[in-house]
Amino acid sequence: MYVKLLRSCWDDFAICAGVLAGALLLSLLPSILFSSPPLMISGLILPIVSAFLILIFSLSYFGFQFSHLVRFGSTRRRSLALTFGLAATVALFCMLLSALLTGVEGLLVSIRRDVPPNTEIFSLPLWAWFAIPLAAIAMGALCGTILHRFGKKGMWALWAIWMSVCFIPQIFNSYLDHLPDLTLPGIASGAALFLAFCWSIWYLLRAPVPE
Repeated sequence: MYVKLLRSCWDDFAICAGVLAGALLLSLLPSILFSSPPLMISGLILPIVSAFLILIFSLSYFGFQFSHLVRFGSTRRRSLALTFGLAATVALFCMLLSALLTGVEGLLVSIRRDVPPNTEIFSLPLWAWFAIPLAAIAMGALCGTILHRFGKKGMWALWAIWMSVCFIPQIFNSYLDHLPDLTLPGIASGAALFLAFCWSIWYLLRAPVPE
């Protein structure tokens, strides 16, 4: 069942590969066109692009694929496990391909003779490479469950979440000098997200599936 599900979603992996390869090409394009030293930012850009890809496909799987599996006679627990497995496979593919393309960039740059030896390499820390796919899957599951629960009205909730992600960090940065220690608000926000993720799992195991 799982292998058949992967085969039916092969185009998702092709899209991920194309988007990540395009992001790598865009990061190298200025140095190719203007013969300037490369920026070496693939280790920073590609994981972020992967996060958006994982989020989008996870939202699709939990919002729509889960319902299809239940309609075709699969139990809710098995459908949820298959959905998680599919999202995890996409996440693993994206992160491994990002690491591979980052290595390819380093190899291509090492061949060039006009690259200064002290060129700075921009990359996310190692822990972020593990945290990004986990957070993206959890957020995708939550957003997909919101769509599953509220239908088209859930788009307004997703819009509000997106606006919060975009503007709340900027607001915090503007008033950072006037705010107290942000450790407790950060822990509270993480706990709220975790509880929302637990709610999404609870709901998918019990919610009616639309015809």
